[in-house]
Amino acid sequence: MKLRYLLFLLTVLAFINISCVNPKYKDQKQPPADNSEASTLNAKPKVEAAETTPPAANSKYQFPNDNGIGPIKSVTLGSIDPKLVAAGSKIFNTTCIACHQLDTRLVGPPLRNITKKNTPEFIMNYLLNTTEMQKKDPIMEKLIDQYKIIMPDQQLTKEDARAILEYLRSVGK
Repeated sequence: MKLRYLLFLLTVLAFINISCVNPKYKDQKQPPADNSEASTLNAKPKVEAAETTPPAANSKYQFPNDNGIGPIKSVTLGSIDPKLVAAGSKIFNTTCIACHQLDTRLVGPPLRNITKKNTPEFIMNYLLNTTEMQKKDPIMEKLIDQYKIIMPDQQLTKEDARAILEYLRSVGK
């Protein structure tokens, strides 16, 4: 318990330090990264009844054409995979929980309905390419202005990011 509390305090102090050291995110606007190189990440294990999330003007996402900046160009979703949910829950509860709760603001925003607001590609790209997206993506610029803190890069793998996405899908209302 003491170790967990110490890790929490160190994480909070690191966030405060990072946000104080890098206050110029609004001034660093740059054009979005080149989307010419396509890559696709399929869930492990394979999922049934694949459904894709194409960006469209009438999309259910808050910014339908914003899939973020990073290596993920397309995510194929199917029914929720319990193995990925379990892996994502474990990662969330060891890496994300210090700053994020599902329903209430802690250091960062609540995450329960994040999959209803943002595309799967956006979420995974943010988890994998945190620093660049915080500097260049308009959604992240607004969140940084609102929360006055930046998220440090968690050094996640594509598989970790996919598992967290699946966990967040499973807890969404």
